[in-house]
Amino acid sequence: MNEVRVYYVHHQDRLYNLRPFLLLDGERVWQCYKKRNAYYLFIDNKKYIKLWKDRRGNLLFYIGNTEGSAVFAKEEPDIFYVETTVNYLDDFSDNFIVYVNNKIEFTIPIIGVVRRLNQWATRPLAYLLYQLFFHESSEPAQEPAEPEREEVA
Repeated sequence: MNEVRVYYVHHQDRLYNLRPFLLLDGERVWQCYKKRNAYYLFIDNKKYIKLWKDRRGNLLFYIGNTEGSAVFAKEEPDIFYVETTVNYLDDFSDNFIVYVNNKIEFTIPIIGVVRRLNQWATRPLAYLLYQLFFHESSEPAQEPAEPEREEVA
């Protein structure tokens, strides 16, 4: 088991130069963004959580509100499916995540904090934690979903 120290950082961020992507989780669509090594998950229309790791591997987070609604800028969002990754997780709860028998325990129950803000946001959060701690590349673990094309008869 690895213990990851978690710190809340009061860090109001300007929400620009963000790369948009959508997480699909059954009937729910989660608006997300990436900026350098940080992920932003909008847990409702105005509230978001920013997650990133520092150089020591600690998890840093900030929970904030936007004044207006977030708008996709110049690029179209990529689309990913939450269940594609979350189904591969062995387990996750308020303060830990397990993937291929590698357990990470968080010093602050980050998943529990988000659960109290929006109970449905825990699965997309687990997806982003997987991206931060188990998938080393700067790109998401799965290829973007291809849009369905209608056949013309």
